[in-house]
Amino acid sequence: MGTGTGELAAWPPAAVATIVASLLALGGTTTATIWSFMRWRREQRVIDRAYVWQQVVWVAEMVSSDDVGKTEIGRMVAGAMYDMQIHGQVDDPGVSVLVRTLGEEERDATDVHAQDR
Repeated sequence: MGTGTGELAAWPPAAVATIVASLLALGGTTTATIWSFMRWRREQRVIDRAYVWQQVVWVAEMVSSDDVGKTEIGRMVAGAMYDMQIHGQVDDPGVSVLVRTLGEEERDATDVHAQDR
C-alpha cells in the first residue's frame, strides 16, 4: 500500500475530472436542497401567521359589531380560539393577548357557577 498519490496519478485525467465534478455537483445539490427547505419553512410560517391574523381580525370585527348576536358569536369564537391553542403553534404574543382579551367575558359568563362547587 502506498500513500495514495501514486494510484491516483495512474488514473486517467478524465476520470479524476469526472469524480471532482460529481462531488461538486453533489455538494451544490445538497446546499440547494437545504436552502430551499429552509426558505419553504419560512414561507409556511408567514402564511400561517397571516391566516391566524385573518381569523383574529374576523373575531375582532364580530366582537365589536353593533349586533348583539354577532358580538356573542365573536366572543364565543375568541374563547374557543384561546382554549384550543396548541402550545408553540401561535408564536405571536399579540394574537394570544388579543384572543384572550376578546374571549374573557364569555369565559367569565360560563364560569359563574364554577365557584359554587
